[in-house]
Amino acid sequence: MTLSGRVIRKTFGKGSKSEHEAIYLETDRGEYVLRRRGANPFSDPVLQDLVGKTISATGTIKEYVFFVDKWQVI
Repeated sequence: MTLSGRVIRKTFGKGSKSEHEAIYLETDRGEYVLRRRGANPFSDPVLQDLVGKTISATGTIKEYVFFVDKWQVI
């Protein structure tokens, strides 16, 4: 699946034990937590460098997470 949108950082799980800053892909279909397969889900410097940029990304959605395989800044 390919999605396009803006990469943002915001709080995930606000008020819960799982609360932390996460990187999201904000699309016209909704917001998805953005993750790379095999990368640290809590601290991924590659995805952090994308914050504030608009990308087109290919990957798989599982519930609220978009597991990105490849992307291009647009």
